[in-house]
Amino acid sequence: MTSKQPQTLIMNTGSAIDRDMYYMSCSFTDRALDEPYSRLFFYQDKNKDKWFYHDQPDWHVVSTCFPPPTLGATRKIYALSEEGHIECFSRDAISVEKIQDAGLDPSSKMYGYVHKLKYIDGQMYSCGHRGQIYRKNESTWEHFDDHILQKNKLITETPDMNFMESIKLSLDETLDLYDIDGSRDDIYVVGTDGFLANHDGIQWHKLPRLTAADLHCLYISSSGLVWIAGSQGTVLSGNARLGFKVLARKKIDTDLYSLTEFQNNIYIGASDGIYKIIDTKIEKLDILAKEVSCIESKDGVMWALSAEKLLRFDGCRWEEFTHIDN
Repeated sequence: MTSKQPQTLIMNTGSAIDRDMYYMSCSFTDRALDEPYSRLFFYQDKNKDKWFYHDQPDWHVVSTCFPPPTLGATRKIYALSEEGHIECFSRDAISVEKIQDAGLDPSSKMYGYVHKLKYIDGQMYSCGHRGQIYRKNESTWEHFDDHILQKNKLITETPDMNFMESIKLSLDETLDLYDIDGSRDDIYVVGTDGFLANHDGIQWHKLPRLTAADLHCLYISSSGLVWIAGSQGTVLSGNARLGFKVLARKKIDTDLYSLTEFQNNIYIGASDGIYKIIDTKIEKLDILAKEVSCIESKDGVMWALSAEKLLRFDGCRWEEFTHIDN
């Protein structure tokens, strides 16, 4: 159905489906942070009505994922809530499953929220708070986080420390994982305080920290180079075998959220717009956008989702699509 609601929407996260269709999760500006509610939209450029939605009340959708469709199979799009609920949406049906240990629900292990859902070489993965990493097998979500998951009690009081000091120490020592990507035998995760690890198909290896900045996203380029971006304009590149190097750090006062490759160039979605890496230097594009949470190339175009609008670039021209409710 088509949306006609009075509330203003914020575009939070999304995935490109093809060159003419985009899927996104939005929230309402007039709802408090502790009142989650997600409205999931399809933008269909070739359709007369353009915008179609369904709701997930009580969900805060933090990530979406569109696995490559197989020939003859119905296309499916996935949405992940911070509590570890996963919706699978297709024209045939909507189903919901739960990563049992994730979230802060009483039935969980109380590890905290998850942040990312990613399809890697035929399997789905998720990562999040306290080093949680999960992999979907045939029937359930299993832990994929040996030696990374923080199982210890979240807050421990000692005679030498009051409760508030214990909370601060716990927050300082807690690992958040924000993104996961790679291939089945070469998977990377990134997180807080420059955390970077690689799974070689057998076990996880924590890699040297090159920065204290939070690392928000990673992308594997067509050449096999791993690109990583994060807070305070931090950009790294390399791989687990040859090592990583810092391309940029604190040269711009902005947070970097998402990476993609388009026409042999690396683009970055950031808190203040869109950047492009040119000759190992990061340069801002003349595009008016803020909080660009997702940037992705698909079928010869590049999609970028900002808090206020959806953008598409064909290599020559930028198009902007403002939501009908805004």
